[in-house]
Amino acid sequence: MRDPYEVLGVSKNATDEEIKKAYRRLARKYHPDLNPNNKEAERKFKEINEAYSILSDPEKRKQYDQFGFSGFDSSGNAYDFSKFKDFGFDFGNFRGYSSGEEFDIGDLFENLFGAGRRSGFRSTYEPKGADIYYSMDLDFMDAVKGTTITLNINGEKVKVKIPPGIKNGTKLRVPGKGQPGPGGRGDLHIIVNVRPNPNFEIKDGKLYTTFEIPLITALFGGTAQVNTPDGAVKIKIPKGTQCDQVFKIKGKGIGGDPLYAKVKVKIPKNVKEDDCIKQALGD
Repeated sequence: MRDPYEVLGVSKNATDEEIKKAYRRLARKYHPDLNPNNKEAERKFKEINEAYSILSDPEKRKQYDQFGFSGFDSSGNAYDFSKFKDFGFDFGNFRGYSSGEEFDIGDLFENLFGAGRRSGFRSTYEPKGADIYYSMDLDFMDAVKGTTITLNINGEKVKVKIPPGIKNGTKLRVPGKGQPGPGGRGDLHIIVNVRPNPNFEIKDGKLYTTFEIPLITALFGGTAQVNTPDGAVKIKIPKGTQCDQVFKIKGKGIGGDPLYAKVKVKIPKNVKEDDCIKQALGD
């Protein structure tokens, strides 16, 4: 495998965020779903994930920076040096070998414990495969009521349960649905983009809407029609209703909670006192 920094196109001083951005950009470019029957793209996609599995893990990255690939066994698994402190070995003293002569940590383990013991360490500390990051759009009403969706991830159908009231930008994690690896599969991370709705808004886990009533209804009371996720309903408007007053409509919100409806009073541009009196009297 090539130098993981070179694979992702970042410097050795790159921040975690820079590494993540580089990985996402390259993963999208060479993703098998976007490059069907392209063996070169498939090879690069695998190489990108292998590089990211090292640089995204602080301990693995530190070990690679210190020892290069000599700090990993033949399967690409990092040796856990902390397990050998009880034997009196200080692996920090080997820092000089990362920039000087080549030093094979695997040979050291084999000399200390024998080939059989060396393979035993590999099986105990095998790393998982790389995580997969996926962005999806969700209909607003599905976000309100909750749903189950099926995603196609690398040719595999993955069912994901969307809880009611999920807000835009929410991140979901599906364990064990990432890339395969010696120690098992990584995780699938999903960013949910909720499509906006002109009539509703999700805020702090509650569903909000607005509706309009004429001034005469605000002054003397009456009824008004309010849109809900299940269709329009009529509610009673008491006398003296104020602009921006909020009404709770039972069972029409998220998960059986109330829908919070804020009223807007429509004030006519030209209004006469006689008109208000006539409307109040029903004339």
